[in-house]
Amino acid sequence: MNQLEQFSHLPYSHHAYGIESDQDIIAQTKSVIPKDECSYIFDRHYDSFKIDDARAIKSLQAEKTEKAAVFIISFTVINNEAQNALLKVLEEPTANTYFILIFPNAKKLLPTLQSRLSLVHVDITEGNDTERKLPVSSFITMSLQERFDTIKELTDKKNTDALSKSDMLLFLNDLERYLNEQSVKQADVFDVVFRARSYLNANGASHKMILDMIAMHV
Repeated sequence: MNQLEQFSHLPYSHHAYGIESDQDIIAQTKSVIPKDECSYIFDRHYDSFKIDDARAIKSLQAEKTEKAAVFIISFTVINNEAQNALLKVLEEPTANTYFILIFPNAKKLLPTLQSRLSLVHVDITEGNDTERKLPVSSFITMSLQERFDTIKELTDKKNTDALSKSDMLLFLNDLERYLNEQSVKQADVFDVVFRARSYLNANGASHKMILDMIAMHV
């Protein structure tokens, strides 16, 4: 992850950075930041970053610190209202404050927010999908009933290890990668994946409904 090494020396040349990644790289990013040169490092992942989260960040960063304050903010989904609130923070940051945003798809961000970010391209070696909560390699070989049973278990709200939005996004990315590797040509199959992504971005999206749709069409 040599691209992250630019965060090993403060002060940074920009006050706001964006990293496009569908994987959890908060720990890797935080590990290269020189902690002795920081008053504090704030790091958190949000499945869905909302306007109240942006307001909380705004309040935290308003406090002046002797050393640098670094905010590592990772999110899977963010709506326009939250983006605009976050944009106001980036437009007028407190002195010696830096932001590193981590998100799965820069194209989902408003152009105004993108323009405030210095994009960092981080190459992540794809992990074995057997480490996922819902591995595509296993899902593909299941019978339809086995798929439904697995989906029911992994989306049960009583299950403390139920699928999060981040897990869902990883599954969709892995599935799309698998379909491309298998040279699948049916446009309707990719349309299902596209619709699944759209549903996932909607508020109150049902993970079970999305996965059941994929189970029946892929």
